[in-house]
Amino acid sequence: MIYVKRIFMIAGGAVLLLLFALIVIILVNSPGKPSPFLDKEGNKVPTSIAVTETVNINGLNQRMIIRGRDTTKPVLLYLHGGPGDPEFPFVHYFNPGIEDMFVVCYWDQRGAGLSYSKDIPPETMTLSQFVDDAGKVSEYLINKFNREKIYLLGHSWGTMLGSFSANKYPDYYYAFISVGQVADQKHSEKISYDFVLSRARELKDRKAVRELVKIGSPPYADPEEALKKMIVERKYVIRYGGAVKKGNFYPDAIKPLIFCREYSLTDKFNYLKGMRFTKKYLWDVIMKTNLFNTIPSQEIPIYILQGSFDYETSFVISKAYFDSLQAPVKKFYTFENSAHSPIFEEPDKFNRILNEILSEQRDRK
Repeated sequence: MIYVKRIFMIAGGAVLLLLFALIVIILVNSPGKPSPFLDKEGNKVPTSIAVTETVNINGLNQRMIIRGRDTTKPVLLYLHGGPGDPEFPFVHYFNPGIEDMFVVCYWDQRGAGLSYSKDIPPETMTLSQFVDDAGKVSEYLINKFNREKIYLLGHSWGTMLGSFSANKYPDYYYAFISVGQVADQKHSEKISYDFVLSRARELKDRKAVRELVKIGSPPYADPEEALKKMIVERKYVIRYGGAVKKGNFYPDAIKPLIFCREYSLTDKFNYLKGMRFTKKYLWDVIMKTNLFNTIPSQEIPIYILQGSFDYETSFVISKAYFDSLQAPVKKFYTFENSAHSPIFEEPDKFNRILNEILSEQRDRK
């Protein structure tokens, strides 16, 4: 008995030691300060910008990270997904190359990440408010960098926000680059559910089949119930490669946030709070918005980049929306080795396409 107790004490001590080491690692990597661009000699690149700014947007202080190796490059406003899931840590970790092509503004939207606050009025968590916010952020960037226009990029939820923003403020943008296009999410969720249930049965994953049958097929009438059931279903979308083609990406997804030096420890806790807070108010908005009806046309060039294995925002629905959309210029790019996030899954191909878009826009001027 003494021997067993000793083993448990040793094991418990090892766990506490590992936990302490993890806390130290997180603290060391959470100064909440921008990481500068450095040349080969370790000196700051004189043409670069790497700042975190707080800007009052429509009566609420919101924060953004602005980074670029060369401030003479075009300016890009990056609309993150979720809703409520800022993507700077992941872009910076998986695809920092976009900061060589653009001056990128990673705006943490109202209620998310750096912009989270428990004092945000819930009644302001609406699609129209977010579109107004995006317009003000765009104005700020145009004035700050003395530009005629900027580029707009949205990922996942950011494609819905971006579609409405581009439609309301076409004079602000050279083009809208949409990654993982949301168009008719109610239909997309049905396709996603059918995919995971079929895959679970094919793989004889009995636990998955039980859980999926229990929640039933979408759509769901109650918004809170819908969000809870979506979380269950997404667990299997991730497992079966419909979120990231290679499958379970949690280990890779946790690392960028832990090592993100631009976020303080408080910011990292707020990141998790903001995810829950924002989805509570906006997930139902996504489910009830159909871009086929609300945004049938755009006045600016539209580029849709979609992973062929995407079962979060269906490839089939995205392509159908692209085919129906009226725009002066539109192009659809398929990523054969990606699911929902080609910006992270195929960064080299993604950046080649961005360069093509920039070249095409330069020729149009």
